[in-house]
Amino acid sequence: MAAPGRALPSGPSSKWDIREKVWEHLEASGLAEFPRPVRGRIPNFKGSLQACCSLRELDAFSRAREVKVDPDKPLEGARLAALQVTAPWQP
Repeated sequence: MAAPGRALPSGPSSKWDIREKVWEHLEASGLAEFPRPVRGRIPNFKGSLQACCSLRELDAFSRAREVKVDPDKPLEGARLAALQVTAPWQP
C-alpha cells in the first residue's frame, strides 16, 4: 500500500516493496509497538532505542556535521544520540 498521493513503483526491489515487507514482518513477529498499525509510517518497534543508540558507533555518524532526525517516536534515541555528541551552542 502506498502513502497517500503516491503510486507504488514497479520492480522487484522497490523502496515500497521493502517497506511493505518490513511492516509485515514487524506486525507478524510481534515486534511492532504503539502506534499501530505500523504500515505507512516510520514504525515503532521493540529495540528501537538500542538501534538508535548504536548510531554513535558508526563512522559516518561521528563524522557528520549535520544530522536530520524526523520527530517520529522510534527515532527518539537518534535525537538523543545527536544531542549528546553535539558541541555546546556558541552564540
